[in-house]
Amino acid sequence: MHFSQYKSKKKPAKKKNRLNGQNTKKLRKGVIRFLILAGIVVSVIPVVYFSDNVYRLASKKPVKQRIAAQTSWSDRHFTVQSVRITGNNFVTMEELSPYLQRVKGNNIFKLDIADMANRLRNNPWIKDVSVRRELPSSIAINIVERTPAVYINSKNGLYLSDEEGILLGEKGVSSFGLPVVYGISLEGTGTGKKTNSEALFSAIRIKKELSSIPWIELPLTGIEVDGRSDITLHMRGYRIKLGHDRYKDKLRRFNEIARDLNGKGIPYKEVDLRFDNQVVVQTL
Repeated sequence: MHFSQYKSKKKPAKKKNRLNGQNTKKLRKGVIRFLILAGIVVSVIPVVYFSDNVYRLASKKPVKQRIAAQTSWSDRHFTVQSVRITGNNFVTMEELSPYLQRVKGNNIFKLDIADMANRLRNNPWIKDVSVRRELPSSIAINIVERTPAVYINSKNGLYLSDEEGILLGEKGVSSFGLPVVYGISLEGTGTGKKTNSEALFSAIRIKKELSSIPWIELPLTGIEVDGRSDITLHMRGYRIKLGHDRYKDKLRRFNEIARDLNGKGIPYKEVDLRFDNQVVVQTL
């Protein structure tokens, strides 16, 4: 007869009790975490409620008072303290000051810089200008000036003109070292306005030619323009009649003739070069 031994599959009671204890500990920890989280939520709700009420009360502050407070802060931190100007070689600060009144001390954001630029352009010497803000407290102005080309001798005095025929007003004769133009009528044309005189443009063209000739002294040269736009140069002690074209070639020809006359000791008061095949010299 064969006997087999039976082994039970049930776990010992001791082991089972140990597992139950572990489950109880996990449950206890979960309850504790829940209670902590609930406490945090309960404590945050009053803070949020209080903050929301404070914001609502603040937002009920009159709009005018809020704007006044913001303006006051802006005025303290963005007040114009300096104006920086560049590009002005001919226009003085004294001449610019009337266009820049009530700039310093004002809020930089309240200044109308486009209007300021337009007012500056009213100065006949200013061809263009840009105005910009440089935070927190500066205004930068860059000026593009007109360049004087000639003096115009009129019945009211000497007036400067740029190469575009814009009258720039009166300036000291010795300031620019420019020739004086005669025979130009400025009737009906004021400072800052453009003259459409073809005679003036002829004088400006000859002035450009004279600028490249070493022996020509521009400050001591007069440019006479007649009704047909013919040019006569008034030099020291003599005149040169050039007509209305080929100025540089004629002046080169004059220089050769003048050297010949001076070499022979023949004084002269006028040399007429208007004709291609003829030179007329008036001697003293």
